[in-house]
Amino acid sequence: MQGADILGIRAHVERLLVIQAQTGDPNNQSEETLLLKSLILQKILRGVLEIRQACNKIDLELAYAYDVMKREQRREAFIFELFNLANFAQLSTFYTLEPFVRQHNQFVMSAIFTTTSGSLGTTIATLSKLYAHTAKADHVAPPKVLANMVDGWPVDTENMPPLVNRFLDSEAIDSKGTRREELFATWKTRYHVDASKKGELCGIKDKRRASIGLLSNRILLLWSLRTCVQDFDYDLLALIKLVKEHPAEQPGSVHSYSNSSSCSANEIEVVRLLNIESEVNELIGLKQNNINNARRDRLNLLVLEKALEGSLELQAASDKVDDELNYNYHVVLSSLLASRAKWQQWIYNLNFIQSGIMGIVAGRLYLSRWSWAGDKQFVISGGIGTGLTTLSILAMHGFWRKVDTGPNSLAETLNLHPADEYRFSPFVSAFLNDVPPGSTDGKTRREILNDAWRKNRVTTMNLNRTKTLEALADMPSHKLDTIKIATNRNVLLESLKKDLESFQFEVLELLRTTE
Repeated sequence: MQGADILGIRAHVERLLVIQAQTGDPNNQSEETLLLKSLILQKILRGVLEIRQACNKIDLELAYAYDVMKREQRREAFIFELFNLANFAQLSTFYTLEPFVRQHNQFVMSAIFTTTSGSLGTTIATLSKLYAHTAKADHVAPPKVLANMVDGWPVDTENMPPLVNRFLDSEAIDSKGTRREELFATWKTRYHVDASKKGELCGIKDKRRASIGLLSNRILLLWSLRTCVQDFDYDLLALIKLVKEHPAEQPGSVHSYSNSSSCSANEIEVVRLLNIESEVNELIGLKQNNINNARRDRLNLLVLEKALEGSLELQAASDKVDDELNYNYHVVLSSLLASRAKWQQWIYNLNFIQSGIMGIVAGRLYLSRWSWAGDKQFVISGGIGTGLTTLSILAMHGFWRKVDTGPNSLAETLNLHPADEYRFSPFVSAFLNDVPPGSTDGKTRREILNDAWRKNRVTTMNLNRTKTLEALADMPSHKLDTIKIATNRNVLLESLKKDLESFQFEVLELLRTTE
């Protein structure tokens, strides 16, 4: 009913429910019922389209911010490589010259080279650290050519479509504030962003330069906003279930529609899954005979209603996968990659600094003719360097992150039997457990997905091991995520999302046939 409030049709929904209650028939065919349902479905469809409009706009902002951030990350990685290359180059140069001049009994010159190399190593490593703290991306403001697609304004939830705005201003069940207020509270708690201050909302429209941290936070806020907007799909799905008609036929019934030569295999699957085979068959008959009457209007309305319900069921499942993908990309994987890059460069710099300091000390000792003490400094420096290099090798494999989410959409797809709250809806499960059109081996979509993942080796992990599957699906037995697990999880979630969204094309075929 809250969804009806947002759409501005609560009175119409209540009137329809009253009529259905008075007649005791949810399939009441009176003219008033048809008009009410037409209006309700029209509003629901508008809500669906406005959600897609808002999500598409956010997706463009996300894509642009992500592109700018990746460009800056590549630039910084290149410059860090130059710093490291410069340090290795000066080390190899001076450490080659030192023994050469010592062979010619030029011990003072050797000591000077040692001191110089140490000074350069320390200076270059320090400059690398300073660059890491001051580096910013250039030309971050969206160019004029993208003005009609990307605006770069602060992520303040404004400029949303009207119905989406009303959804954000509504209160969720068991909530003390609006969804917008709850979203802002989450931002303040999790990302330390005060939404009342525009300057903290990571806008880039008027910025010439921006740090990776700001771009990363903008991506997180946009992703969070998108997830919140997509929740409207669930309200619309609940509303359409409240007012829907119930076909008289039972699942599994076979009608002549299934054998019609004018219908594609995709359409046959859709009407079977939606359980409207007899109704669609009758509608096509009326259409072919060019009969326009109230019965045809009611059947058209029923097909639209069921198609919209099925689409929303699959869209809600796709939204969930999308939410998991975004979280896995921009929180789990992003934090793991950032930790690895940070620690790798920190270890490099620490190694160069310690070898530089030891080199300066050793050079000074050599100049004072304390050769034994100078040699000892190099022995100590070599030991420290070996230890830090070992740490660097370990850091190349990435770090670990504690799992802070429940089982994802892969849990049911991989047949791991998660708790009911983490399963797909019955309709989505039926879609995945159905044999797709054109199948020659009788395998369901779920089985085809699993076979394709294993046969094509889409992951770098062994999908025949139960522990691997549990890690990818975030089952309770899995405690720590790694870069390898997060990367492979993304691959499988992307594939699953694509399969779920294929239902939209089948529904479109059905509507084109029956319109």
